[in-house]
Amino acid sequence: MKWKIDINRHRGFAPKYFESSYPSFGNKDQAGNMRNISLIDPSVMAPGPGMAELTAGDQGGAVTTLIKGILRHAVASNSSYAVGGAKLFTFSATAVTNAGIWPHAIDKGTVTGEDGEDVCYYNSKLYYSYNHSGSAGDVGSYDLSTTFDDDAYSTSSGGAALQSGPHQMINGGDDIMYIANGIYIATLDGTTAQPQGLDFFVNAQVASLSWNYNRVIAAVNRPNVSGVNANQSAVYRWDGVSSSWEGDPVEVNGRIGALYTKNGVTYIWYEEFLGGSSRLTFGMITGGRIEPIRTFSGTLPLYYQVGELSDFIIWLSGQRLYAFGPLSGEIKADMFQLMSPQYATTGGVATPFGKVLIASNATTNYSLEVESGYATDSYYYTMLFETSGDAMNSVNDKLEINFDVLASGAKCDLTLKDNKGTSLWTDSVSYATDGAVTKKTFFPRASSENMRLEFSHANGSASNPVKIRSTHFRGRTISSG
Repeated sequence: MKWKIDINRHRGFAPKYFESSYPSFGNKDQAGNMRNISLIDPSVMAPGPGMAELTAGDQGGAVTTLIKGILRHAVASNSSYAVGGAKLFTFSATAVTNAGIWPHAIDKGTVTGEDGEDVCYYNSKLYYSYNHSGSAGDVGSYDLSTTFDDDAYSTSSGGAALQSGPHQMINGGDDIMYIANGIYIATLDGTTAQPQGLDFFVNAQVASLSWNYNRVIAAVNRPNVSGVNANQSAVYRWDGVSSSWEGDPVEVNGRIGALYTKNGVTYIWYEEFLGGSSRLTFGMITGGRIEPIRTFSGTLPLYYQVGELSDFIIWLSGQRLYAFGPLSGEIKADMFQLMSPQYATTGGVATPFGKVLIASNATTNYSLEVESGYATDSYYYTMLFETSGDAMNSVNDKLEINFDVLASGAKCDLTLKDNKGTSLWTDSVSYATDGAVTKKTFFPRASSENMRLEFSHANGSASNPVKIRSTHFRGRTISSG
């Protein structure tokens, strides 16, 4: 009996891909696994972006601490800001400024341990939040010229020191800056501060803020203890004026990491506790409830580790950057693992100049990197296909791969493998061997009960990769006797 499998468009992760070494549940065009793969262009499956440090973007230059908050937009045509440790940074699309007043050393004077968290452009100034000794924090300001005021919030009218962070800041649509402040949401209205604008519960903590429906959207973890299954976390709406939140909160049985609003939709990342295990989920808030979109593996992203890239939502989980989209609705949205920074501990992510910036570190090494070229440590595995029937084996007679025209250095290694980990057949698509072609046909004659196809770009080019358009299998079942 003959069989065929046609993958006309390679897509993102299969459901719960991380629970099996050889996932077989999902659609035939979905991935069982991948590393650093781009599906930004829906017509091809290609290696994701590589990364290169900005000039002066490491410990040999300006970056000697892990950067967390990165401004999501440019303030001038080629200027933006970031904060981490006791430093405030400015940078362009290509370089971190390492001269004159930059990086700025945050020094509140009577405290120690200043540790930057977030940056926000508000009322023609840049504000930067940080924690410091005494389990407290503050917000400084910079006039975009020469003047820094490291304790601007605590010394402003009505101001006071903040509780210990996180201290995400957002510029509300009502021209008020809102600040996460322990069990409170703090505000800054022009020059007047209100550290306890809205209060929540004892042992709670505001984890993330966003703005939607002309309201502050606040993610609150209660109690603020990780690794337990009794969290009464929730998402609240606040009009910025009333003494309490509006309506019923949207409850989460677990811990919330971050919120992010794009095109009128507020997205949420949270960790659910299920008995002795947990589950990381990316979802959206709609109609007074959370609608889960995808589960994923790794670590729970925090507010400075989420953002957007064009028509895609992006987030850091462990040492991996994930993407979901496109959000236009023109084609089916996918979740895929797009790129990776060089160091294991990740800080902030943002796209102020249209390309992804990621901060990371390992021990005394620090980095602020931007996407550059293509990653070669990338691979893509199809689903595991059960191609045999009862008491039957299967032979993969023919394999056809279609791709964009090959250029110098392009190479992609191919392996058919069964769920025992046995390599059934190997070959490659290569410019050196095949020339400037767009299709290659193989005749593996590989016999097995099941199989998946593995694409590896490890021997490929960082400038001219192989971009896969479609994959077509042809085979037959045979008696195993």
